Amino acid sequence: MHGLGLIKSLAERERELEQKLEEARRTAEAKIKEAEAEAERLVREAEEKAHRLMEEGRAEIAKQVERILTEAEAKAEAEAEKIKKEAEPKLEEAVSLVVEGVLP
Repeated sequence: MHGLGLIKSLAERERELEQKLEEARRTAEAKIKEAEAEAERLVREAEEKAHRLMEEGRAEIAKQVERILTEAEAKAEAEAEKIKKEAEPKLEEAVSLVVEGVLP
């Protein structure tokens, strides 16, 4: 009889271990699903941040290009005005010389 009690005890212990193993398996699967969901969330956040940074970079580049163009246009206009002011007296002098040469 003593052997039968030992077998029952071992069988009961085996069932308990199987239940614990099954519970541990379910817990592990749940943790894996949670980790996968967290990983997907982190990837999405990283992609969104990268996209946002790219858009901010593009906007900053566009802003800098516009600033450079505005500065270049202002410099070009100032240079054109300077050349015009320097050329006016010379042009007037040239016209006077031509007029003097043509008219007695």
